Amino acid sequence: MGTSRRTGVVALLSALAFMLASCTTEDTGGSPEPESPGPTDAESTPSLSPSVSPSSFDSERHAYSLELPAGWTVAEYGGTWTTFKQFTPGAEVPGEDVVSSSESPGFLVANSMAIPNGMSPADWLAELERLTRSGRGPDCDEIIDKDVLAGEPARLVEHRCEDITLVGRSLTHGGRGYYFTIGAPADDVTSAAALEAIVASIRFVER
Repeated sequence: MGTSRRTGVVALLSALAFMLASCTTEDTGGSPEPESPGPTDAESTPSLSPSVSPSSFDSERHAYSLELPAGWTVAEYGGTWTTFKQFTPGAEVPGEDVVSSSESPGFLVANSMAIPNGMSPADWLAELERLTRSGRGPDCDEIIDKDVLAGEPARLVEHRCEDITLVGRSLTHGGRGYYFTIGAPADDVTSAAALEAIVASIRFVER
């Protein structure tokens, strides 16, 4: 994470990660599995695409585009998401795009991975949903629903916690699995609305 542009994101995710760790320890009663190696310092240093006025952002590596309101920035973090072993709810995953603004504590995290050989799109979605649901904190209400994102059917997992609301949407397209998550303080309806508008602007870019 390590940049000033991601300070608000770090604070929110750190709080969530603490809750998840506490919840996981209580539920399993055992020792956590060994962690997969995280991204290197070089991978965690993002390239930034600032938006001075409303503009479009085109992600070449993930093949999607979105509309950025004035003042919002995209940080493209290094690395590549290739396996579910790299995924932990509330933690950074290699290859993330993070949309944020210095004027808002909310954020959007976007990522994708090539669906592994031998795994169907339905199985990929089921496994990601299992992992995201396992990250529910002890004070969080969970909502599971269906949605549409970029014209494709999507699965929605929403966690409404005491301090933060997280809404994750997952879908598959073009042989890839996608995961888009927005987060904002629980009482910040302005940030939530801005983030939902950005999500609504997402489109896939055919290569």
